[in-house]
Amino acid sequence: MTQVALKCEGVTVSYGALRAVNDVSHDFQEGRVYGLIGPNGAGKTTLLNVLAGRQMRHRGRVFCGGQEISQRPAYERARMGIGRSFQIIKIFGEMTVAENLLIAAQSRRPGFQPFWISRSFDKQFREQLDATLELTGLAAHRDDIAGTLPYGLQRSLELGVTLIPDPKILLLDEPLAGIGHHEIQAALELIQKVSQGRTVLLIEHNMDAVMSLSHEIVVMSNGSVIACGSPEAIRKNESVRSIYLGEDAL
Repeated sequence: MTQVALKCEGVTVSYGALRAVNDVSHDFQEGRVYGLIGPNGAGKTTLLNVLAGRQMRHRGRVFCGGQEISQRPAYERARMGIGRSFQIIKIFGEMTVAENLLIAAQSRRPGFQPFWISRSFDKQFREQLDATLELTGLAAHRDDIAGTLPYGLQRSLELGVTLIPDPKILLLDEPLAGIGHHEIQAALELIQKVSQGRTVLLIEHNMDAVMSLSHEIVVMSNGSVIACGSPEAIRKNESVRSIYLGEDAL
């Protein structure tokens, strides 16, 4: 039987009279990809931030693997296996690709010692590094300065930073943002690879991409979930078309 990896119950986030997230409840099953779509301002990123522990909720609860984590900070949730990427790339541009990944790997472990203090890495770190470089297609760039990489490879590096601690849950915020058309297919293939065996919540405005990657689509508008179902069901949902997608969007 498929287990619930991540769950939210009645999550609400308010800014004065504005409900950025309005009483959202959903179960996210192990090993499935969930596309989170909706117009700008729908509450998608705010919901991801609540799940990751980066945004205070005003009501509701969050569970990971059946354990309530509502009060746990982001770093504890990361150590529990929740990885978060961002729409705006967050890497150390002046450091090498390998250094970026090693910082991410060590920062998820209690009592880590920064690599610039000790150059003696244990076998596990080296294996994590090599595996992540291969997975993301960055093996040939391990010693390159991150800020000099083409934008698409910087996106791959940010995903690698999220992946190197081996999270079981991935929260991806517009991973295709800013990527050129000639790079999209490679990015999609990478996301498909890293999704294997993981629970993934994916915010993406590229409808073809999100429909092809997702097992289930969750549609938000004005802070609320207005529909959820298979990509095919969402394509046919007249309410979704009228509120968000438009007749020709799907």
